[in-house]
Amino acid sequence: MAASGSLIMRRSLHTEHEILVLLGEAESGVPIAEICSTAGVSLRTFYRWRKRYGGLSSPALRHLKELEIENQRLRSLVTKLVGGQPNTPASVKAAPRPLRQDCGSTPHGVAGAPGQGRGAVIGRYASVRYGR
Repeated sequence: MAASGSLIMRRSLHTEHEILVLLGEAESGVPIAEICSTAGVSLRTFYRWRKRYGGLSSPALRHLKELEIENQRLRSLVTKLVGGQPNTPASVKAAPRPLRQDCGSTPHGVAGAPGQGRGAVIGRYASVRYGR
């Protein structure tokens, strides 16, 4: 079972080279339904493979795998350089929000205008809430 918050994908029973051979058979004219039944895969899986690997040769596939491995290595290096924290919007500190003067918010408890007190009762709708 997958851990909460993470998805674990099942490994394919077919290697990339086998997938390329199956895709090559389809390009040569073998019916896709026949390929899927002999390989033991669904049509959806076949079309997903064709979307991902379609048109690739063995050297191009090898190069793609090397790039994926290099990309993974670089991502881990960047994560280590940043300090082990992933680059998410939650990890970036937000700027403080400006205070609303019409609701009685004053910086550090200092009253801004004469007659303004402190607390939540001072504001635009204080008379409605407290019957004044």
